[in-house]
Amino acid sequence: MKKLSTLVLLLISINAFSQEKTLAEKLGYGKTDKLLIIHADDIGMAHSENVATISALKNGVVNSTSIMMPCAWSTEVGELIKDLPDLDIGVHITLTNEWHTYKYAPIASKSEVPGLVGPDGFMYKDCESVAQNASPEEVEKEMRAQIEAAFKIGIKPTHLDSHMGCVFFGRPEYLASYIKLSKEYGIPAMLNKEMVEGVIKPNPKLFKDIDVDNLILIERVAIASTNQYDAVGMETFYTDLLNNLESGVTVLLNHIAYNDAEMQAITTGFTHWHAKWRQDDYDFFTSQKAKYLIAANNIKLITWKEIGKVAK
Repeated sequence: MKKLSTLVLLLISINAFSQEKTLAEKLGYGKTDKLLIIHADDIGMAHSENVATISALKNGVVNSTSIMMPCAWSTEVGELIKDLPDLDIGVHITLTNEWHTYKYAPIASKSEVPGLVGPDGFMYKDCESVAQNASPEEVEKEMRAQIEAAFKIGIKPTHLDSHMGCVFFGRPEYLASYIKLSKEYGIPAMLNKEMVEGVIKPNPKLFKDIDVDNLILIERVAIASTNQYDAVGMETFYTDLLNNLESGVTVLLNHIAYNDAEMQAITTGFTHWHAKWRQDDYDFFTSQKAKYLIAANNIKLITWKEIGKVAK
């Protein structure tokens, strides 16, 4: 009888697992549907970034973006999006300032988050320096300050994500705070299975208050590498990606701006992620080819706003 009861419980468990819905199914699609968020990072970074991103949202296939609140041009975004009430716009949690001549500091008081302030008085250039110097408490305080700053300029964030991945690849405590704030504000956070396996599961005590089984996870994040940019260029990379997109939910990250004097000055000294790269992204995602590839491959565009509804 005991063996029979064990077998019944095992069969029930297997059946429940087999019936577990994928994110695509929770969104009302089929398991094999190809769902895509075309996401422009870094709005708020510069005027060029702002107007090009808005143009790509209005005239191209870009359907999502996220804002860098510490940057000088973030306030302008609040004005530019007033005629876009349904815009999918998140907070691009920004803990670094990678540029050589364009500088910005934390939104929280420097005296409250000294570990996020480098020797030059601005944010550090890379995630490694952040992890070495910024305490989890300081990072959580800055993340909260950036979310609150977005609300103050009229933005109702639809999601959270991370500039340069510092939240994902820094201290695991950063990710715990990121998920905590996501739950607190009712805003979905960009998370995938790799983060669960690589950060959350190896730190069970740190994430003990988080229901890992009920986290909303996207299947994959896609972004062009510097090697791919050098080897094949943006058009070929994006064409191949759209032609070979897998089923499930993919977030395709890009960076939209014009190759103008402002962006050239901001990105001076950089061989990648510069003004030309951002213009190439703009050109592709506002092209007829991009629209054709999405239709030809039966790709369905979704947004974080839809994910937010099933996350509640």
